[in-house]
Amino acid sequence: MCKCDEVVQETMTSDDTNTQVERSNNKSRIIPQVLACMAASLGTLCSGAVNGWTAGALTSLDADPHMNMGTLQNAWVVAIIALGAVVGCPLAGYVMDLLGRRKTILVMCPFTFLGWITMALAVNLELVLTGRALCGLTTAFLFSAVPVYCSETPEAKVRGALGTLSSLFLTFGVVLSYVAGACFPWRISCYICGAPCLLTFAAIMLVPESPYWLLIKGKKADAEASLRWLRGPNYDFSKEIAEMEAKMLLVGKKLEFRELWRPRTRRPFLIALFMMTLQQASGGNILIMYTGTIFISAGVADHNMATVYAGLVQIVGTLLSVIMMDRAGRRPMIIISTAVMGTATLMLGVYYYVHNVMGNFWPRWVPLITVLVAVFGYCLGCRTIPWLLSAELFNTTIRSTANAVTLFYNRFLNFTVIQRQREKLLNRFKSTLRKKLYHQYMKSMT
Repeated sequence: MCKCDEVVQETMTSDDTNTQVERSNNKSRIIPQVLACMAASLGTLCSGAVNGWTAGALTSLDADPHMNMGTLQNAWVVAIIALGAVVGCPLAGYVMDLLGRRKTILVMCPFTFLGWITMALAVNLELVLTGRALCGLTTAFLFSAVPVYCSETPEAKVRGALGTLSSLFLTFGVVLSYVAGACFPWRISCYICGAPCLLTFAAIMLVPESPYWLLIKGKKADAEASLRWLRGPNYDFSKEIAEMEAKMLLVGKKLEFRELWRPRTRRPFLIALFMMTLQQASGGNILIMYTGTIFISAGVADHNMATVYAGLVQIVGTLLSVIMMDRAGRRPMIIISTAVMGTATLMLGVYYYVHNVMGNFWPRWVPLITVLVAVFGYCLGCRTIPWLLSAELFNTTIRSTANAVTLFYNRFLNFTVIQRQREKLLNRFKSTLRKKLYHQYMKSMT
């Protein structure tokens, strides 16, 4: 080999080495992005505990002789969180854009904890409703901020997977409230469900703000520092910053509600509203919030353990949804979810009809299985996909506003559906089990 060829070969080897070093230096770290999304998703764990608390604790609260509970009061204990969220939703988008996604979660944690403490120390039903309303108000901000943070913080290749963490932690919160309500008196369950608020506050203190929000506010140096924390110190984020700036140049920085009805946003907005309608019309939230009451009215022997089973089924369904969502696609998953849930709910309706008309004709395990299957079907797609799409479908500038508007619509539907269902779900419960539950409550207190 001639000396010239040796020089060329050494030069090529040197270039390859430099290229490999450059690629290695530009490789992002995934773990910080996962930790940041997990810390934010603890906010939906707090919200899930608020949503699911009545499923396990309503029977204990109803049996408390210090609470003047009736059918209407039971319904208000369940529904007032949706009313609180309806009040908070119009402010959520504005607060998110003013304070930032991270700081919104941070500020809401103490108020959610205050709501739980108000309930735990309540001497009458009015204070219980006040605490529930405060918790419902804060969930509007948490439900808005967490999905947006989890969609803006990760890089594109992991955004889909990490975007579903908020729904998964929502399920964990529901299950926590189920177990707390099934195993402890309602006051103790309030303390247990309030504990995640403190954990969320501590965790969110350790993670950075969304780089998108920082860039929108003109804080480019802070946005670069946020990306450096999230992607690693050796990551070259100049290209990512340039892409963010190009998007903002295209869509603008000024936030306007009329942007939702412009051609580029109208179709995603209508799709998001349709998905929220499907979620509430499916009846899944009724099953989640009234699980224990439904089991009692259907004659299930141990309604507390049945409620815990329902919580475990929710975890399995949500995990399967998270795993399959990017592989199977959003549309197939939502179709399967509605089909499974619709079939199971129809079977539960047939059971109630046969039970009322013909007596105990079917075995008592039928309602347990049908409710578990319905809850599983709901978690396969109806619970997770609407929240994910409400953050995915919109560009960065309008995302927080669109998320708040769709959440307002969701909570309004939720409140309406719960109020319409109260008589059907609670009348039999009130007439058959008041004495039995009163004795159980007094025994647990002694």
